[in-house]
Amino acid sequence: MISNPTAGVYALVGFALFGLTLQPALARRFRLNLPAIYIGLGALAVIVGAPHISPFGSELQAKIITHASELIVIVSLTGAGLAIDTQAGFRRWNATWRLLGIAMPLTIAALVVMGTMAGLPLAAAILLGAALAPTDPVLARAVQVGGPGEGEDTTSIALTAEAGLNDGLAFPFVWAAIAVAAGSFSWGGFLSYDVLWRVGVGVAVGWLIGKALAWIVFSRVGDGGNERDNPLIVMLAATFLAYGLTEYLHAYGFLAVFIAARASRASRRDPDMEDDPEDSYTNAAHQEADQIEGILMVLLLLWFGTFVAAELWNQWTLTDLAIALALLLVVRPVVGWVALSGHPLRGLERFKVAFFGIRGMGTIFYVAFAQTHMPDGVMFEGIDDVWRIAGLCIFISVLMHETLAGVLFKEDGIPVGGDELA
Repeated sequence: MISNPTAGVYALVGFALFGLTLQPALARRFRLNLPAIYIGLGALAVIVGAPHISPFGSELQAKIITHASELIVIVSLTGAGLAIDTQAGFRRWNATWRLLGIAMPLTIAALVVMGTMAGLPLAAAILLGAALAPTDPVLARAVQVGGPGEGEDTTSIALTAEAGLNDGLAFPFVWAAIAVAAGSFSWGGFLSYDVLWRVGVGVAVGWLIGKALAWIVFSRVGDGGNERDNPLIVMLAATFLAYGLTEYLHAYGFLAVFIAARASRASRRDPDMEDDPEDSYTNAAHQEADQIEGILMVLLLLWFGTFVAAELWNQWTLTDLAIALALLLVVRPVVGWVALSGHPLRGLERFKVAFFGIRGMGTIFYVAFAQTHMPDGVMFEGIDDVWRIAGLCIFISVLMHETLAGVLFKEDGIPVGGDELA
């Protein structure tokens, strides 16, 4: 057992962060599943006596988990929005629209049915669907596009844009679950407020902030037009402004953050973007976002490992396993394949888009958010079951998707395969 738990935690985090610096070199020779390694390290830390934070422990602990996962998701969404070179459009992002409009609703519906059949209350089943339907923008980085100007194909664009947009578009169903649990759900309020108002405001605020900040950054007084020494600060400022202002208006900040990043890219105001994308201010901001995301990912994966070892491992049931395997091996691949019917993607590329619906930090945030946003004095019935099933889905997804992504998407660190842009 650890005699000084705090010192042990510091040492573990330092060791894990240093591992990030070795990963690019090691990846050229080994197919490393880094997220699984970090989960294992977190589990080992609990076994030898390190402390852990539990969503079941107290309201404060649940809020810490909520905001920690919230932070990594918004930074990841900014990075994803900056990374995509291909401008949004009906034809260019057609695979993404199909995943959002067909695959995600069908996945939510399937999980609601499976959850209720497993004995979950309706609200818990809806939350399970909302939390597990979106592709995670953090752990899906292995199947996403690289940085600006690094090249991309239809497969990676589809998965990156899907991960960027579906977290915000799943939020109405999280609020629906909260309303059902509190006994206050109404279809009118759901459609007019949770869907139309909150989605519309999220898109509008994100677009305005992205355009405005891009104009300022590359103006005479902006950082991009002068010393160019502060892409990290600019990236965080844009992320927090878009998220904070949108949330202040009771709309979807996740959606606003991704839209803001896309709007700033669409402005094409970076003077170096066309001539040398790898040396551009946009690429520098993306690299800073990617590095912060990596640091936060390490911390959250270590925490998830402690959660699995201390709370979930001995609670999982065969029913939980059946739901997790059904989602990851049947529901997502099938509805993804159906959504892409008639699309130019064929064969292996179509399979990759349909199959790689990675679950991760976004799921953790949604479940923690619902738990901590119930009306005073009202408990979310079945939240323990949702945590248990969602945790197993994340655990299996990390083991399966991250391992296969290293084979199907990477070769010496370079994306392989993929059709030409449709």
